[in-house]
Amino acid sequence: MKTNSINEDRFHSLDAVRACALLGGILLHALMSYMPGFREANWPLSDNSTNAGLGVLYFVIHLFRMSLFFLIAGFFARLLQQRLGTKGLIKNRLRRLGLPLIAFYFLVLPFAFIAFIWGMRQLGIPGAGKNAAFPPVIGPPVPWFHLWFLYLLLFICLLVVAMRALVIRLDTGGTLSSTVSRLLGCAFSLRIAPVLLGAPVAVSMFFSPWWVQWNGVPSPIVGLVPNFPGLLAYGTAFLVGWFVQREQENLRILASDWHLYALGAVAGTAVALYVVGITPKFGIVELSSIERAVYAGAYMFAQWCGMFAVIGLAVRYLQAPSARWRYLADASYWMYLVHFPIVLLLQAWMLRWPLHWSIKLSMVLVITSVLLFTSYHYLVRSTFMGVFLNGRKYPRVPGN
Repeated sequence: MKTNSINEDRFHSLDAVRACALLGGILLHALMSYMPGFREANWPLSDNSTNAGLGVLYFVIHLFRMSLFFLIAGFFARLLQQRLGTKGLIKNRLRRLGLPLIAFYFLVLPFAFIAFIWGMRQLGIPGAGKNAAFPPVIGPPVPWFHLWFLYLLLFICLLVVAMRALVIRLDTGGTLSSTVSRLLGCAFSLRIAPVLLGAPVAVSMFFSPWWVQWNGVPSPIVGLVPNFPGLLAYGTAFLVGWFVQREQENLRILASDWHLYALGAVAGTAVALYVVGITPKFGIVELSSIERAVYAGAYMFAQWCGMFAVIGLAVRYLQAPSARWRYLADASYWMYLVHFPIVLLLQAWMLRWPLHWSIKLSMVLVITSVLLFTSYHYLVRSTFMGVFLNGRKYPRVPGN
């Protein structure tokens, strides 16, 4: 099957989107200590200086960031499958996702536990998050924390490979894949994709009694078996990315319609926040059936509109090669993997300081950024760690 390609060598715009999705998580985790609602949930690093506006910023970032990452991951997964074959894709994903998951699980997460214990002792709380609601845990309660995305991405990638093998065996003429590509293309052309793609996930969340509405798509941060709404949401995003790589004309459509999707994202977010409120709530909110349905639909509509707006904007304005964006794209993986304990330890260190939240948050972001960029530049980029994470060593000077 011939693929309509925008750039056969490097998708600079999507590299930039992937970097922003990962680095946005660093900002997200830095915000958590300075938002209302976390102390009520017994978050062990909840500061006494908070701001409601940070909660809105958290809501917006959390709304579409990880689904956007999974969409981009699906795009590049099919690109790898086309270049390396199915066996090559599996080996690449095990090497680039599975090995870092194991390595950083034991290297990074112990320091996060230290930060949690430090915070709990300072605040005098018995345990982290005991007043918050979580998805049901199926199987051993393995805590993934911020590394859950690696586990779920590997899980989904292997699942899609298995599904693809089954489809190829049953659909020898390729009719099903071609039909799905055409239907997705029609949905993009008619601008109804956010509704069609978001509806199944909205329905699954609506019928999940444990769903914490304000937190959106339930991330599988604990357990070996992902919860169904989370698997459906992120799996759908991955498959959309896979099919967009197959028919890249859809990227041009998003580039021309990004402003419409931006408006849709703003409208959907406004409706969702109107229903559930702007104050963060990390427990189940009592809503009527109509309110629950409206919120779920508005949230998923805003999520897909937000993803399409960001991708379209990037394709329109960031398609040209950029040494700075390439460097940031290369650095973002390392930065996200190791940022979590750094952010938490800094928040625990400043927890009882009598300073305004803006000063503390600024210090956390600045110190974290300096440590992450410096460590990447001198310890990762041109060393064996660069090969381990990015598949090759890069020169320290961007653009070389």
